[in-house]
Amino acid sequence: MKLPEPTILDPASVPSLRFGVIGPGDIAGTFVSSVHTHTTQKIEAVASRTPGKAESFAATHGIPQVFSSYEELVASPDVDALYIASYPVDHAEHALLAIEAGKHVLIEKPLAMTAADTQKVFAAGRARGVLVMEAMWTRYLPQSTMIRSLLDEGSLGAPELFTSQFCTDNRAVERLWAPGGGGIVFDMGIYSLAMAYQFLGSPSTIRAHGSMHTGGSDQEASIMLGYESGASAHLIMSGRGSLPPTAGCSFENGQLVVDAPFLVPSGLSLVDKEFYATGEHWRDTSDVQGHEGLSYQATWFSQFVEQGLRDSPVHTHAETVDIIRTLEEIVRQVRSSSGA
Repeated sequence: MKLPEPTILDPASVPSLRFGVIGPGDIAGTFVSSVHTHTTQKIEAVASRTPGKAESFAATHGIPQVFSSYEELVASPDVDALYIASYPVDHAEHALLAIEAGKHVLIEKPLAMTAADTQKVFAAGRARGVLVMEAMWTRYLPQSTMIRSLLDEGSLGAPELFTSQFCTDNRAVERLWAPGGGGIVFDMGIYSLAMAYQFLGSPSTIRAHGSMHTGGSDQEASIMLGYESGASAHLIMSGRGSLPPTAGCSFENGQLVVDAPFLVPSGLSLVDKEFYATGEHWRDTSDVQGHEGLSYQATWFSQFVEQGLRDSPVHTHAETVDIIRTLEEIVRQVRSSSGA
């Protein structure tokens, strides 16, 4: 077994779409700056419901057009696609607004707060003939393309055990605890769960317990997922404790371990299953580092639009719905275990 080369799309090989931004907050700022730096995509316009926020965002990021309402933004003939980064509880509403206007949509994760709303958004996109994609940017990182190649090749054999932890003391990040902010499971834990799905697929059993924040959001969870094959996944997520963000999977014939932090461009090891494991290691040495990795998904999104796709083959509608459904169940169990 050998590590394959990563698949990295040439940003100049795809059309330059004109994006509008709904919800110009911190993550939107990171997305816009990374797109400007590392892609040929264009951020054409922005809108916000908070007076002055869109104007300030546009000035900071060199965005030429500012709209006073989302309705005006999605109706603009100068916009091909919308990047939606509003509060998670509003994602579905804003996505449907853009879809109705005939725009392609890249929606920050989680795409919606319920599987039912997620299905509604995807159904609307199919009916309108536009690409609807959750911005699960980790699936488009170079190390993720290597993982896909290895899984497709099959030489690792069947997956047996996946573990991941994403724990960062985010108690000072107000949006995580505000009504509609999503909570730790939906905002942070979704990364670990999406990677578990990449390796193992949909679980047959879900067991979770954890604790709640005083504001009513989940703040910590320990999860065990079971699979028909006998494999299992163990996930730890926390917004109050800090631990290295790790992820790895044991297979019949070896291990794949993603360098911490696993959710940004980092590195990948393919090693044997011995206590003192040996094998190969690849490290991402490109100039796209940290959350600048958000830029990769924009280039892939443009390629999918050019190809006439209405679903991402890398992170499909069906999988997105299933992950949201699993997140809902995890939060339900965490609430129950904490007596909320």
